[in-house]
This record gives sequence, structure tokens and C-alpha cells, in this order.
Amino acid sequence: MRKAVFLTLALAAISLDAAALDTGVVRRLVVDSPIGALSLGTMVVTALGVDGDSCGYLADIASPANPNDVALCVLRERRTAFAPSCIANESRDVATIIEAGSGASGGATQCGGFNLKGERYEEVSLLLTESPCGCLQGIQIIHNAGVPVIYPVRGE
Repeated sequence: MRKAVFLTLALAAISLDAAALDTGVVRRLVVDSPIGALSLGTMVVTALGVDGDSCGYLADIASPANPNDVALCVLRERRTAFAPSCIANESRDVATIIEAGSGASGGATQCGGFNLKGERYEEVSLLLTESPCGCLQGIQIIHNAGVPVIYPVRGE
């Protein structure tokens, strides 16, 4: 199922025209709810360079309950013919697809994260897209004892 979810969202994002994940922005990962936006933590990314057909990034994700508890997540952002340079891409947000975790279509990466209570999980998958405004949107899947917990997330 993980591969199917990643593949479906990846195909939906292929028509987007460039790649870039701004490393100068601190993003809060949130889940919208009837009572407002609930936090899954804050994310800061550091560029790692070319990783196959992607640009690699290391994301530090701080717990929403305790900012001293930080999970690491290796992200891959697809490169395109219109934006093949990972150096240029790390300084701006342009629409693309970002993936991480054991179900990533470009190959598994290590990815940890948090649930809404701030509890840490070591096996998390992320599939995000960027809009031209730099807003991240997508899903976070926590793999917990064979029962996935799926959150629709957005970055602000």
C-alpha cells in the first residue's frame, strides 16, 4: 500500500515544472482540524547535494511537545530538466515532489517524526508537494506495529 500511495501522488506531481526546497525557511508541519491547526513539529532542512535523480536534504524535525527532542529525516526532492542544479534549488521554493521513508518510490530513506501528542516514531514516511508560494502539502505516514497512521499535512 505504501508504494501505491507514493506512486499515485508522485504521478500527480510529475507535471510540475521545477525542483527546489528553500533551506532558509523554518516550517511548521501541521494537520488541519475543526479546532485549528495541530502541530507535528517544526522542520529545518540542510542541503546534502545530488542523490541520484533527486536533491538530498537532511530535515531536523523538532517535537511539537518538546523542542529539545529532534528526529532526523532524509528527504529526496525530484530534479527536473528545468531545474537540475541542487545548489540553485536549495535557495528557493518552486513546485516539485518531496519524499522520504521506507516507502519512497526513489528508494528507502531513514525518516523519523512525531505524532500529534509529540511522541517520537523512527519509521515515518513523508510525501509532500510544493506550490509556487512555497507551501508544502501532502501526507505523513507513521508505521507503527503494522498499523499505519496517516496525517494530511501542510507546511506553514
